[in-house]
Amino acid sequence: MKKLLSILLLFLIIACENKKDSSTDNAASANKDLPSEIETKEAEHKISFKKYEKDGILLKGEISLFDEKLNQTGKLTVEETSKIQILEKSTEMYNINKSEDNCLKSNFLKIKYKNQDYLLFGDQVYEGDEQGKFDFVNSKNEKYSIFSIKNFQMGASDDVGLTGCDDFSILLVLNQNSNKFFTITAPKENGNYSNQKIATLIHDDGSGEEIYRAQVSNDTLTLGIKIGYQEGYGSYFLKTNIQDNFSQSVVIDRVRFEDEKTFNSLK
Repeated sequence: MKKLLSILLLFLIIACENKKDSSTDNAASANKDLPSEIETKEAEHKISFKKYEKDGILLKGEISLFDEKLNQTGKLTVEETSKIQILEKSTEMYNINKSEDNCLKSNFLKIKYKNQDYLLFGDQVYEGDEQGKFDFVNSKNEKYSIFSIKNFQMGASDDVGLTGCDDFSILLVLNQNSNKFFTITAPKENGNYSNQKIATLIHDDGSGEEIYRAQVSNDTLTLGIKIGYQEGYGSYFLKTNIQDNFSQSVVIDRVRFEDEKTFNSLK
């Protein structure tokens, strides 16, 4: 009987030792796998960039700064609307601040501002439409240019087609003598976009606007803007005063028509 108890006790000791060794091996295996899991998660957040060497614009205000893991790292204060160099653009578009709104997606951009490199979310970085630029002079013979600028958010269309999103191209004026930029205050009678503070050209899934003329008379700048709708066309004039630094604007003579020849003749 004593011999049998001794044998059972021996088996019990061996079983406990095997269980301990197995637990140690499993823990070691789990610790060994942990770094690769962390690396995978970090890789998912690392942004891929491509060269995008173009001039850009930052509007006056505070702009959020980011690192390449999409973490916000601080704020950049832009004291006046300024020209910058865009260096690189992310190959994908992203949401920030836990947003799931497809229309708020944007590229990230690496830029150079005042000889410093920054990573910014593209909703605060603008690119100018040089082909739609118009030059004019005021009564003092100072030279100006007006053109539209657009950020890098999801637009009204992409490579696939219409996105269901609206986009707005801000109207920007450059005084070529002083090299200073001005925005135009939005007109009060701005239809569905009355909450906007800055005059823009509107593009959505039903229409698109563009400047076709810029004329000056008695220091009043008059912009001719034409509209292409899904069905038909339209136009209006936007008037603003140069001496007041474009602080007010008004829309006049808004019309809608069907004739494509009339639309194409607006130049």
